[in-house]
Amino acid sequence: MSKRSQTTGMPKPGQSKKVVEKKEEPKGALQRLLKTDYEHKHEREAAIQRLVILGVGLVIGIAAIIFVAALLVDTLITPNQAVATVNGTTITVAQFENRVRLERAILNNQLNQAVALYRQFGATDDQINQQLFSQAPYSTWLNEMQVPDQLGNRIINEMVDDELVRQQAAERGITVTAEEIDAEIQDYFGFDPNAADATAEPTVEPTLTPTPFVSPTPSPVPTSTPTPPPTATPEFTPAPTVTAFPSATPTNTPNATERADQFNTQREDFFSYLRRAAGLGDSEIRSYFETQLLRSKLGEALMEGKTTGLWVNARHILVDTPELAQDVIDALNNGESFAALATQLSTDTGSGARGGELDWSQVSGFVTEFGEAVTTAEIGAIVGPVQTEFGYHIIQVRAREERELEGSELDNEQTRQVNVYLDDLRAAETTSVEILDAWTNHVPTSPALSLTGSSN
Repeated sequence: MSKRSQTTGMPKPGQSKKVVEKKEEPKGALQRLLKTDYEHKHEREAAIQRLVILGVGLVIGIAAIIFVAALLVDTLITPNQAVATVNGTTITVAQFENRVRLERAILNNQLNQAVALYRQFGATDDQINQQLFSQAPYSTWLNEMQVPDQLGNRIINEMVDDELVRQQAAERGITVTAEEIDAEIQDYFGFDPNAADATAEPTVEPTLTPTPFVSPTPSPVPTSTPTPPPTATPEFTPAPTVTAFPSATPTNTPNATERADQFNTQREDFFSYLRRAAGLGDSEIRSYFETQLLRSKLGEALMEGKTTGLWVNARHILVDTPELAQDVIDALNNGESFAALATQLSTDTGSGARGGELDWSQVSGFVTEFGEAVTTAEIGAIVGPVQTEFGYHIIQVRAREERELEGSELDNEQTRQVNVYLDDLRAAETTSVEILDAWTNHVPTSPALSLTGSSN
């Protein structure tokens, strides 16, 4: 019986074991590092942790660089960017934003004064809302507060005019002292430190009527009031102000010391409100008044001692669209009654009830477009449509004449002279004015519109 050879599967002595499979070499720096240098698990984890920390550090570093760059842009670069240039002088983003916030604070304050006055007069929420949202100038102010670009457009053009005023004042040697600024602020609040004490006279309080307190018709400036006007700007020149209603109860007139104390309190309250709401310092607030003074002094220089102004006797019909305005003009040319059409169609209910009559009015008391129209219109001719912020006007001038002016009338004429002068200056070839689109990206919406005491 033959023996079968048996194998054990073990290599014979001296025989090398063949490698069955060839293991793949590690690829990549991380794998080679783990394979070659670190054999233990905790060493591999430590290496990975170091790499993670390094990656996180890089991310944090990049984020910090981006944050610092953004901060530099927001605090140093953007505020100094130009929104306009006037004969080589730059108006910056920061200056523009500060002015918009100041104007918003002033408009907010003025609107709330109107609300408080209507409340004092016994008006309901519905009556207050009707007045504010349907009657100028309140409706215009509300639109500006709610439509940033509308306010921004007005402000950027005002700032250009202000810079032109400063440049012209410098050329003419016109300056303003700190004492004059103080006097301007006193006048802003209706405070006269030299006024003699007077005895109060009781007056009868009027009853509330549907007649608008401020007519949408361009009209002469009301008498001055102890409350500050919203702004001394060309668009609202002269700015209608709310006249305080007389009280039926006699009150004691404060003496000089009491009046001074009241003024100081009122001024400080107002400045404190502007500091808080607009984030401005006293120097910036005083600069606002300084600019108004320069405008006034430039107006005096342009008048050159002249004390007369233009007055017109005119009537108008105010409508909402140019198509309706043209229909009215066609009807008038066909012989229809001006008075009848004004009564039926004019959205200026005040003059409309009188057949469109504005009576004798100072031209400087009208908005710019309306004032220019009545200044150049042929006597008796139908003029229009003339577009203003109120709508479309059809105008007829009955008469026009120069009159001696004094007080607020003279101030209004000086303001008109400045506005005309600035318009001519902008149009001059020697004037370089550029308004950049950048301002549209930097119109603050603070302080927000806030009407206390009203349902809105």
